[in-house]
Amino acid sequence: MEYSFEATYYRTALLLGLVRGEIVHRWADQAIEHEPEPPSSMFDIVSVPHTDLSELRHALFPMVVEPEPVVVLHAIFGLLHHDLAAGRRGLADTLTIVRQMRSMLRLPPAVYAELNAALVAHADPATPEGIPEWLGQYADSPRPQQQPR
Repeated sequence: MEYSFEATYYRTALLLGLVRGEIVHRWADQAIEHEPEPPSSMFDIVSVPHTDLSELRHALFPMVVEPEPVVVLHAIFGLLHHDLAAGRRGLADTLTIVRQMRSMLRLPPAVYAELNAALVAHADPATPEGIPEWLGQYADSPRPQQQPR
């Protein structure tokens, strides 16, 4: 199986503080369990303590796609939307994360422009639409899944 989009999703989510290391360990453990020949990077991932997020990101690196594909970015926006809607993350933290995405990730020009416009609109008290509404369009974006090689 090809795990590059999932690895990119988890590496990006770790960078932004959206997932815990235990989640990444569980994903790698499942790949090792179900694959007759799992990628060697999966063993690297599970050998890193789940609390060492920098080393987990480093272990994921050989499998990632750079820059992050749009499908991964949409999944991250979907995760942000669900966390905000469920109350797991507040609006201030969500705004910080989307600003970090804008500055730290190599977003495709169209995604960058949309995100920037949403942030500008959010800051304008006369605009009824804000970041929560903008993120809502990604509510149904699935987490990337492994693909057959």
